[in-house]
Amino acid sequence: GWPGIMDQIHATLSTDSAAPAWLGALLVLHQIVKKYEYKKIEDRDGLHKAMVHVLPVLFERLARLHVDDSEISVTIQKLILKIVYRLIQFRMPVELFPEQTFGKMIVNLQAIMKRPVPPEAQKDVEREELSMLVWWKLKKWAMHILTRIFERYGNTNNISKEYKKMGQFFSSQCAVPILKTLIELLVTTNQGNYLSPRVLQKILNYMKQSVTVSITWKVLRDSILEIIQNVVFPLLCHTDQDEELWNDDPYEYIRMKFDIFEDYVSPVAAALDLLEEVVTKRKNMLNPLLVWAAQILAMPQEQYNPRTKDGAMHLIGAVAEKLLRKTEYSSQLENMLLSHVFGDFTSSYGFLRARACWTIQRFAAVSFSKRENLKAGFEGVRVLLLTDKELPVQVEAAFALQSLLQKQPIAKDLLAPHVGPVIQKLLVSIKETENEDLTYVMQELIEKYSEDIHTVAVPLVTELVKTFIIMLEETVNEEETDTGEGNSYKTMTAMGILNTIQNLLSAVSQNQKIMPKVENILADLISTVLKGGIVDYYEEIFQMIQILTALRVSSVMWNVLFQMYEAFKNDGLDYFTDMMGALHNYTTVDSDKFLSNPQYIEIMYNISKTVLKSEESEDPQYNALKLVEVIIVNHRGKIDHMLHMFMALALDKLAQSVQTPELRAMALLVVVAAIWYDPVLAMHLLDKYKLPNSNESVVEQFFNQLFSDAEVFIGIHDKKVAVLALCELIMHPTAPKPFQQIADKLIPFFITLLKNLRLAYQLRKEEENEEEEEGEDEDDDEEADEELESEDDEWDDDNADYVAKLEEFDPSDMKGVFDLEHLECFDTILDDEETAPCEFNTFKKLLEFLLQNKGGHDVLMKCVDGDLQRDMQSLVEYADKENARKRSEMIEEAGGYNFENSFTVPSQFNFG
Repeated sequence: GWPGIMDQIHATLSTDSAAPAWLGALLVLHQIVKKYEYKKIEDRDGLHKAMVHVLPVLFERLARLHVDDSEISVTIQKLILKIVYRLIQFRMPVELFPEQTFGKMIVNLQAIMKRPVPPEAQKDVEREELSMLVWWKLKKWAMHILTRIFERYGNTNNISKEYKKMGQFFSSQCAVPILKTLIELLVTTNQGNYLSPRVLQKILNYMKQSVTVSITWKVLRDSILEIIQNVVFPLLCHTDQDEELWNDDPYEYIRMKFDIFEDYVSPVAAALDLLEEVVTKRKNMLNPLLVWAAQILAMPQEQYNPRTKDGAMHLIGAVAEKLLRKTEYSSQLENMLLSHVFGDFTSSYGFLRARACWTIQRFAAVSFSKRENLKAGFEGVRVLLLTDKELPVQVEAAFALQSLLQKQPIAKDLLAPHVGPVIQKLLVSIKETENEDLTYVMQELIEKYSEDIHTVAVPLVTELVKTFIIMLEETVNEEETDTGEGNSYKTMTAMGILNTIQNLLSAVSQNQKIMPKVENILADLISTVLKGGIVDYYEEIFQMIQILTALRVSSVMWNVLFQMYEAFKNDGLDYFTDMMGALHNYTTVDSDKFLSNPQYIEIMYNISKTVLKSEESEDPQYNALKLVEVIIVNHRGKIDHMLHMFMALALDKLAQSVQTPELRAMALLVVVAAIWYDPVLAMHLLDKYKLPNSNESVVEQFFNQLFSDAEVFIGIHDKKVAVLALCELIMHPTAPKPFQQIADKLIPFFITLLKNLRLAYQLRKEEENEEEEEGEDEDDDEEADEELESEDDEWDDDNADYVAKLEEFDPSDMKGVFDLEHLECFDTILDDEETAPCEFNTFKKLLEFLLQNKGGHDVLMKCVDGDLQRDMQSLVEYADKENARKRSEMIEEAGGYNFENSFTVPSQFNFG
């Protein structure tokens, strides 16, 4: 086994073998550690035991190789660091890093960062290729480890007890020397020496962590302004590389600027993060930076540098949130925009026009003293979007327009006359740039102008579908030719287009003149995705079908149901929960049509059966049972021929070892719904059902399980159905009453459900009131900034617990954990408050029925004590109060009020 391999690795690394032998052993070790990188803590135990012996040897080799600058030596060092990083990335095994070992590792890493790259190694190498040299990759991995340790354990206030000792050692002995080394590196960079982008990015990340820890901040504080001015600021300016990409490939320029994944490796993003951390977390940092930026903007014409201005505006915009919150700054922002931004709408430099739009986006929430000033900024952005010939400018203008619509109430009126041209321009830009974020701008427009969008809905959907199909074809072609580097980018943008279509559908769904036309256009798109098995877009397509079937189901959409079923059979099992909303619509929106074709209900049965018989997690199975329950409840008296099949699905699941109480309760609810559907038929079918390898009836077992799971019924709907169904069973004149052996549990079951229901209704009402109050009373107070003194560390009371949980987190533990609240939206006829029977009134009728049927009364009431009697009395009173409240609301709606006498609870309900 692999422990034997670890012994061989240890032996090879412990001898003075040739470098290739070490390299081979390290490659094998790297693969082993990589395999265990994402494993649970207990599953890594064997690896950690082996690494106790291997790790000191690795650090010994690292130290010995330090004096050797050869390529093979540095390659081995790099591989050692990759192994260490894989080992500690998610959890630092303290047993592997006693203080001496940990200290040696830090010393080695610091030495690697101090050691310059040999000049001969960089000779004759293009500057763009330098970062590919193994010497720079070694430094990158050293910074990976140092930054990760500082992020997790550098602030001793925010780490768990297990890591306190390690954290204290790092912060007191290591953090500052490392920081000083990194500051020296940045100083040499400012003198013209090369620093690879990834190493620079990680250094800036390390400095960001240093801001909130007092011991490192005291060192960084003296250099930070110089670092921002000489290192951060040049990163914020338009560069030669930016200019070249802008001119040669504006599409790639846009992709790079708006790629969120690029931010994880970009020095520019790291520079912005550091800048924000400094001005947000430390006192007296913002003002000197603003003064310096203002001096740049105020330079005389002969010293004017457009790239420097771009950097200054980038810096100011980066701290926009802080400036908007501080009154002493926010009052000056309008004048800043007038003086330094609006004029650049007509700049001869494209990047300055783009920066002007970006700045408007950042300061869209500025309170303008004059409407004409806001209008001037708005018009500047709108004109650039519609007329500028530079694609990056158009994109920035679109985002600025979106921000203004979100933050300035009058912007909607200002744009109203131009909505049509703006939408057309956005369509073109989305096609050309394939930028996902632009689809969100389109969605914003559709939301803001939903009442006016009807006139352009059909051509807009047509164009969006065309754009989507083009991207789909390009993606397929790139996959076939194995050149799909940008596939994920196209896929995300295509998803954005589908989401935009969904928003558009929601806006026009009530218009029955438009919807049939839109349906016909989208039917081809839906067919293309489902028949092609293009699973990347299944979620969006199923949501689209859900919207198209929400109010009516046309013949076109009934045909789509067959396509959904074929997709499900082929490769759609994993997407069943995404289908659920559409399937619910098919079963509930047009009941008569659903039942008119036996294939429709057979499809629902087959889908549910497949999910419940599969190895899927419990979330899809819960949804499948919910679908069955909805069908039973909504088609009462109309699917007798299918009831035994649907009940069998739930009973089969109950016969298995169901993992969670919630899933068991859902299976029980299906049978309960069948009892409400037809008590006689359901009880007959339940009595006939046989457990595997048993002739015993399950009736008594079923009700015992049902009564014991009263507290597990999750939502209002589940509890209500259970109450109504059992009341129906007891009061039905011919249905069998299987309660002789378990009668003492029935009334407590009712009481538990109804008390929980009463509480649930009260909580729902309180939540509705709170939402209304929140909407009416938004908190506009200026947000307090928690700036730290130099001697202070940042405290996060929750962070230590969070870190501890993160260390223990295992994705496989999420199996069986799922959100059940969303299933409440899959309503039935029993959830219609206007027409559905009231469960409290039904229970009251049950009590009246029992009083008139003394035999049944004596059986069910024999174990009812004083507490239960009082609970029943309270529930009857609650039913009467609710009836009085509803009558009062009806009278008020009718325009008057009837002053009736107070309702008196009949004495016969007092069972004392």
